[in-house]
Amino acid sequence: MIILCILLSSIGIANAQHSIARQWNEQLLEAIRRDFARPTVHARNLFHTSMGMYDAWAAFDSEATTYFLGNTSGEYGSSFDGINSPENVKSAQEEAISYVACRLIIHRFASAPN
Repeated sequence: MIILCILLSSIGIANAQHSIARQWNEQLLEAIRRDFARPTVHARNLFHTSMGMYDAWAAFDSEATTYFLGNTSGEYGSSFDGINSPENVKSAQEEAISYVACRLIIHRFASAPN
């Protein structure tokens, strides 16, 4: 799983100056292009990936409010008591964002045709 995430993060990254979230959005869009045309499914994929990446970023920010973490959305609730601040917050945010995006893309596109 980790090797696949590393490969995903290194394929098709057009510009290393873009944020890690932008790079993962590009990977998600490429996965959508290679899948069947399913607008409602892909709208959900875009939303869940975006909110997951936002929560991964917000978990390390003292002023941001998370969307899923520690909240209830519809029938689904998530407990979250915060996280200890690491030495390098930006690096921790990028790692968490990558973990969320990679896991969602692998899960959602496991049976995609391409």
